Order: sequence, then structure tokens, then C-alpha cells
Amino acid sequence: MEGIKKLDQVHKILDFHVKNNPDNVSVSVDSVSYTNSDIFSKVLSLVGLLKENKLTSGDRIAYLAKNSSEFIELMYASSILGLVMVPINFRLAYEEVKFIIQDSGSKIIIFGEEFKELVEKVNFDKTDLQLSLGISELGELLKTTSPVAFDVLSSTNKATKTPLFQMYTSGTTGNPKGALISQKGIMSLITNGMNNLGPFDPNAVNLVCMPLFHIAGSAWLFFGLASGCKNILLVDINPEKILDIIENYNVATTLMVPAVIQMVVVAAEKNSKVLKNVKNIVFGASPMAVDTLKRAQKIFPNSNFTHVYGMTETTGMFMSLDPSELKANRRLESCGKCFSNSEIKIVDAHNNEVPTNTIGEIICRTDQIMDGYFNRERANNEAIKDGWFYTGDAGYLDEEGYLFIRDRIKDLIITGGENVYPAEVENALMLQPSIIDCAVIGVSDPKWGEAVLALVIVNNDNFSEIEVRSSLRSQLAGFKIPKTFHVVDSLPRNAGGKITKHVLREKYAYLGK
Repeated sequence: MEGIKKLDQVHKILDFHVKNNPDNVSVSVDSVSYTNSDIFSKVLSLVGLLKENKLTSGDRIAYLAKNSSEFIELMYASSILGLVMVPINFRLAYEEVKFIIQDSGSKIIIFGEEFKELVEKVNFDKTDLQLSLGISELGELLKTTSPVAFDVLSSTNKATKTPLFQMYTSGTTGNPKGALISQKGIMSLITNGMNNLGPFDPNAVNLVCMPLFHIAGSAWLFFGLASGCKNILLVDINPEKILDIIENYNVATTLMVPAVIQMVVVAAEKNSKVLKNVKNIVFGASPMAVDTLKRAQKIFPNSNFTHVYGMTETTGMFMSLDPSELKANRRLESCGKCFSNSEIKIVDAHNNEVPTNTIGEIICRTDQIMDGYFNRERANNEAIKDGWFYTGDAGYLDEEGYLFIRDRIKDLIITGGENVYPAEVENALMLQPSIIDCAVIGVSDPKWGEAVLALVIVNNDNFSEIEVRSSLRSQLAGFKIPKTFHVVDSLPRNAGGKITKHVLREKYAYLGK
């Protein structure tokens, strides 16, 4: 794959594979497979269609659909024409979708049929939209559209500085921000991912189960497409479906967030499944409970587990923990060290680098950093300073340079003058056999400033607050133990599997009044 590493634009990945292995299956969705030649042909027609609609370099195209081959085709076409693809979280409400369309200035929206009603609600008079196309309608149009010249994939796009994606981050408050993801950042991610995450066998099967509108899903897709392997796109996250695909298609590699891994583990244990063919499972986006990891290792006994760290603003992962550490039960809570193209520092509130084993804000410098937030000058000035990106995550480096994340800076709870990092409490709670899932937040308290609140999903047959408190006393300082427990049926999560703490803080703010 050395040839791939030398490429400077995403569409040239397709050109490479069309020339070298045109008949190899690149993508499979709902048991329908597409070879490199199939995708090549559709991309040429799609480029023709977009040119017919007068789209020029820098124009935005919104995509509102579940995982599909059309995402890939639109990505390649956008790379050729210098367009900017705006993937939209299909779980968002109408007003949120409309905001992204308005904010991005998208001229075309391509959508899944199940979202037709939502798209029709958008007031075209208050947006820049000129055309909306359902995926099936798009397919019919492409049949009658004249394809562009076959050598377009090999050409060099003059607008190399135009971002390829404008991905909206969920944010903690206010409206989301569109992170501008460049061709350079993506190609750097691919190169460093291939160098640091183990071999990507072109003859293997790769499962893409995370949604492509999220950087975790799209980044993993980039690796699969670049390697030339068969990529199975999962349309809906379903643990039983994931297990069936892994078993029936001999899946060798995949990426899942911890919340999905936990669901898969529970489903596998219920059905007494042990899957020995999986070689590499990458996880990130949020911490994984040690108990869940150990159970997953039993379900996938021959798999390397790799913890990665990154975010939308860094074009996905830029550091990883070597699987040997997890196999040896070392540094189970660490996300490892930087890729060769990256570096990190830990700084305090005054921007001073802090000593080893001291918690502060994680900042990083890498050629994968976004080009900035779209039309957000103030946010850009706060997030990127002298080439360093301020992640908003709290963590520390140990003596050997391994990174340990403790929490989001904004999620820090200060109770009675003591700092409590919710993730530490959550990890302790997840060791309790009666607790299935949990989230810890701070709520206003007249005595302590903030009080620690635990929201737990429980096994009703076994849960006892008294017993949990007693067990926690041997693991946590007294001020870290939740003052209050609330049993809930579910916890809100974003597309990346992260619990949306700001939603919980708003919902339970009344407790402090």
C-alpha cells in the first residue's frame, strides 16, 4: 500500500484501485456488492450530474442518509470537483437539520427515502438549497446522465485547499460548529493509521458499523477503502446483526465505540458465541470499562484490541495504545502515544505545561488538524493557538509518555473544593454487577457548591444503593462517591456513542434548587 500513502487527494484512492484491481468488491451494503469498477462508473456519472447543476469548487452538498454506497460516491465526486460534503446526523430534529443546511449554505441535499418528509419541511426560501434528491431518484438520474471523461480521477484538482468535509460537532452548548476537514488531513490520517493500527489486509473483510456522518465511522471507512479490502457497511447499529455479519462474512477488522462493544458483548454472551476470526478491533470516542474490555476479549479471543484517541477536529484518531499493553493488562485506561505525525502537551488554565502525572488540558499539534470551524472566528481563536489544538479534554501523561484521559474539562465537578472527574466514578460504578450503564454529573448544592449525582441503568434484581455505596468506599475517596443515585431507563448519547452530559445537566438542574 505504499502507492496509496503517496497520494494527495481522496479520489485518487479510487483511481489507484480501478487501475490495479477493478473487479475486487469494494463495498457491500445489505448484501449488495459493488466492485471498484462499479463505483468508478457511478462516480463519473455523478460528476457529470453535479456539473450539469452548475456546482463549482467550494459549493456545499448536504447528505442526510444512513450508511450507503452513495456516501462513498459523493465523497469521490466532491474530491474531484473541489466540492464540500456536509454529512448530517440523521438522528437530529428538524430545527437542527435546518440550522446545518442554513449555516453551511448547502446548494444540494441528497437524502435517504425515510427522511423525505423531514427534508420537505425545510423552507427553501430561507436556505441556499437549489435541489433535493432522494437516493433512489439520484440513482435514476445517473442512468441518463452522461459520464465525464474517464481520466478525471487521475487529474489534479486545482482547488486543493478546499476542504472535503464540513462535519458538524455536537458541542456542549449552543449550536453545532462545522469543522472543515481537508484532503491533506484525511490522507495524513490514512498514512498514519496504516502505520500505527496494524496491517490492513486487502484480502480481508472490514466491517464499518459506525455512522458515516461521524468521524469515527468515516475515518474507519477511509482505512478500508485505501487498503482495497471488502468493506461491509452496516445500515443500522444492531448487536445481533453485527454478530451475524462477523460470523457469516468472516470479518477480520472493525471499529466500534465502547457503548456498541458493550451491546455486542451482552448479545454474544446471551447466545454463547465466541468469534475467533476477528483479528483487530479498534475502539475509542469514550472510555471503556475494564470489565467490558475483559469480557470482549473472551468473545473475540484472537483479536488485538486497540484504544485510539481523536476527535472530529483532528480528522479522527491521532494516537493509539499498542494492543500488547491491553493483552498484558497494562495501562488499561490509557489511550497510548501519538502517531509519528503528532505531538501532545498537558497545560494548566494559564497555558503553562504541567509536570508528569498532573491533570490539565490536553493540547495537540498534528497535520490532521481541521482547517478551522466554518464562519466561527471566535471559536477558531479559542481552539487553535500557535498551531496547537485545545481539545477541551482533561488528562495527564505518565513517566513514559502514555496519555490518560480523565474527562472533559467542562464536565469537571468541584465539590467542597475538591475536583471530581466523572469518568473515574463511572469506571468504579461499572464494576458493580448490579449496574448496566451509568453517567455521573454535578448538580448545584448549597453546602458543597456541586454535588455528585449518579444516573444508573440497573439490574433490578440485584441493585442496592447501600451495597453500592459500601463497595465504592474501598475504591474512591468519600467526596467522589455520589451523594444521590437516580435509576433511569436510558441515557442520551450522540452519534459517536458519547453520553451527552449537557443534556443531563439541564434535565436534572432542578435537583440543586
